[in-house]
Amino acid sequence: MAHVTESIEVAAPVEAVYSFVADQPERATTFIPGLNRIENVAPAEAAVGQTWNYEFNWFGLVISGQSRCTVLDRPRTYEFETLQGTASRWTYRFAPSGGGTRVTLDVEYEVPQNQLARYATAGALEKMNQERGAETLRNLKGLVEE
Repeated sequence: MAHVTESIEVAAPVEAVYSFVADQPERATTFIPGLNRIENVAPAEAAVGQTWNYEFNWFGLVISGQSRCTVLDRPRTYEFETLQGTASRWTYRFAPSGGGTRVTLDVEYEVPQNQLARYATAGALEKMNQERGAETLRNLKGLVEE
């Protein structure tokens, strides 16, 4: 599996940042580039086993599927995996840092061959995905700090 890891400092308390990310999966459409929609979240309250349907535009390849929360360790770790669509595992880690929070995003994912064929090299796609991870955290920072 391919892998992306990015971190950022957010000027907000750990609990506030964790809640923004983990309590309502639908919010992810506001900070994850390419995530078009999340719907059918069940149960409504965050819990291990919570599922939702998603649609993700991965540089022009639209992927639909279902995700499930696998780790909900408030306020340290939030993790989910895709059950349908392209295989991936998204892990957010939250740690106190000064007066704010250090957020680390770690994404493991499979690259579909039809997606890889669209780019000159696997390295080019990996670099684009790394930048998407950094953009995700910059967007999160902007939303939580305002």
